[in-house]
Amino acid sequence: MDGPDETATSGFGEFYAQQRRDGARLAWLLTHDEAVVEDVVHDAFASVFARFDTLDSPTAYLRRTIVNGVYERARRSGRERRREMLAEAGRPTTTEGPTGGLADVIARLPLNERTVVVLRYWADLDHDSIGRAMGLRASSVRSLLTRATARLRQEINP
Repeated sequence: MDGPDETATSGFGEFYAQQRRDGARLAWLLTHDEAVVEDVVHDAFASVFARFDTLDSPTAYLRRTIVNGVYERARRSGRERRREMLAEAGRPTTTEGPTGGLADVIARLPLNERTVVVLRYWADLDHDSIGRAMGLRASSVRSLLTRATARLRQEINP
């Protein structure tokens, strides 16, 4: 069977008419972004439609699918923002000034290594404190810091 049968399809039409407004309201309350609302709700209803004849509670499934869709959009958006920030940070801005361009080199490090370097040398935290801040063991912090400083040395002294 490729999809819901005709009876389930007509039942889905009624379900859609009853739940469309509440689904859109839920997505809007979570995002405050009409474009995201339309996409998330459309995808959620498409997912419900594909399983409509087997769902015990299509409303609960719809709700969970909308929430998951919003969370996935937020994660994707965050990843895109981080990539844009890294791309910007990767562009050398200056080799003059108090850091001699070191801030630009640090900005090009992977996020976890950059975080360790900043927390160690800017915030002056010890390995245990950095580990607590990042949710890592002190030994993992030491490894990251070793890798990060090796990369920095390589960048600074090619």
